[in-house]
Amino acid sequence: MALLSVKNLTVEYTSEGEVIHAVNNVSFDLEKGKTIGLVGETGAGKTSIARAILRILPEPPARVPSGEIEFESRNLLSLREEEMQKIRGKEISMIFQDPMTALNPIMRVGEQIAEVVHLHEHCSSAQAVEKAKEMLEMVGIPGERYYEYPHQFSGGMKQRVVIAMALACSPTLLLADEPTTALDVTIQAQVLDMINDLKQKLNTSMIMITHDLGIVAEVCDTVAVVYAGEIMEYGTKEQIFHNPQYPYTIGLFGSLPDLNSDVDRLSPIDGLPPNPADLPRGCAFHPRCPYATDACKGEHIPLTDIGDGHLCRCCRLAEIAAEKAREV
Repeated sequence: MALLSVKNLTVEYTSEGEVIHAVNNVSFDLEKGKTIGLVGETGAGKTSIARAILRILPEPPARVPSGEIEFESRNLLSLREEEMQKIRGKEISMIFQDPMTALNPIMRVGEQIAEVVHLHEHCSSAQAVEKAKEMLEMVGIPGERYYEYPHQFSGGMKQRVVIAMALACSPTLLLADEPTTALDVTIQAQVLDMINDLKQKLNTSMIMITHDLGIVAEVCDTVAVVYAGEIMEYGTKEQIFHNPQYPYTIGLFGSLPDLNSDVDRLSPIDGLPPNPADLPRGCAFHPRCPYATDACKGEHIPLTDIGDGHLCRCCRLAEIAAEKAREV
């Protein structure tokens, strides 16, 4: 049985009388100890999925008109707020994208970690302080820095503090929202190694939200390619990297530099993501798709299993595969 099962999740925002369709009937499963990567451009709906799981969407303007989020056989969307407060930080934690805004600037960093421990572990203040120092040590920060403030830490160190806070109560599920975006590549590699080590040590499941395919290759087991609030392609890391089928996925890989190819320019994806308040009919990617036909502009296209659990939302799979073969 899956640890987390998201079924037909829909998230909408209302802004100035318009309905913004951020997440549209998203479904996926996550097994214990595994990591799924949600990949896509900014505005694709990845963060809204994570916030819906943790139930921290701002309501209003956000609402979840339909869907189920089953976590350890409990539908999170039907729980009372008091029950969710016991789950947040204890069973499900989140590493937020920007440590500058995730940390309280007027609280010592150790106190912010100890607060989480004291709230969920029902221990004494002294025990919470010791646990917080242990967590700082675990992420490579000396325990004596417990008493310092966020402004006394570098960007990479702040991110380590946020990770320590998220893992303080050994959560079953970790939601990582682009945890390395604001870091330089050296610190990024260190943080990813640390997340991997801690995940294995604690047997934590993880949802990694990113637009960086290099991060996906390093930490994920399965991948969901998200575009305009929908999962367009889903499969194991090997299926997505070695045999991408959806045109948007192919475009993502085509826009990356390849040391084995002698080309003058990269191949970016033309155009911009659609307006989520006015999504195109049929396939949402068709205005930017080099393979699009009139069939792509018709009815909504379902996810199709093309073998071994590799799912793709495209009506021209056979033709695209043949064209890719000719290019090779």
